[in-house]
Amino acid sequence: MVDFKELSAYAAAFTSSENELLRQMEQKAADIYIPIMQPSAMAFLQQIIRWTGARKILELGTAIGYSSIRMALAAGKEAKIITVERDQAMIEEAANNIKTLNLQSVIHIVEGDATEDLQEVQDSAPYDLILIDAAKAQYEHLFQKCTDVLAEKGIIVTDNVFFHGLVCNIEGVKKKQLNRLVKKVDEYNHFLAEQKDFDTIFLTVGDGMAVSTKKEYTACGGNC
Repeated sequence: MVDFKELSAYAAAFTSSENELLRQMEQKAADIYIPIMQPSAMAFLQQIIRWTGARKILELGTAIGYSSIRMALAAGKEAKIITVERDQAMIEEAANNIKTLNLQSVIHIVEGDATEDLQEVQDSAPYDLILIDAAKAQYEHLFQKCTDVLAEKGIIVTDNVFFHGLVCNIEGVKKKQLNRLVKKVDEYNHFLAEQKDFDTIFLTVGDGMAVSTKKEYTACGGNC
């Protein structure tokens, strides 16, 4: 059987970051385990942005700013990215990284809990694309909140939906806390599949990605 991590590493070898700072961020994340999107998943997300022409983007879970920076590079200088983070240390590091690449006019960090109603998030709605990459136990709640600020033809992307492949072997996860979290992710995947108003496809890029669009939009082939 192919190892999930080996397969992800193989896919990542075919992608490259746009600049040295991003490569340094990837290395730091690997060294001290900062949760950033895997390069292959990030590259696919950039393609989605280019294909759809998404310009107003919401990210839930900034971390060190890696995803927001790469989304900004794909969306262009006219884009507006709102990214939400509650960890002050992460916010400071992300702000420095964003400033280093002179992307302050594109990326705006909102300090707060993504599960709460944040005025700055509401003020910039609706969004062409929303990336859910925050607390996995809150994915279902976050998705439901995202539907209220999503543009009519918008896309919701959820990262880490395969949780290192553990969703395929939940009973094999012996640590209770981890087992509960894996179950939460599995429940979220079933929740997405059962949504009456959304079509969701699950992709084996990175650590698993779910791409959700409104059924009324996909039903007309994107020509509504």
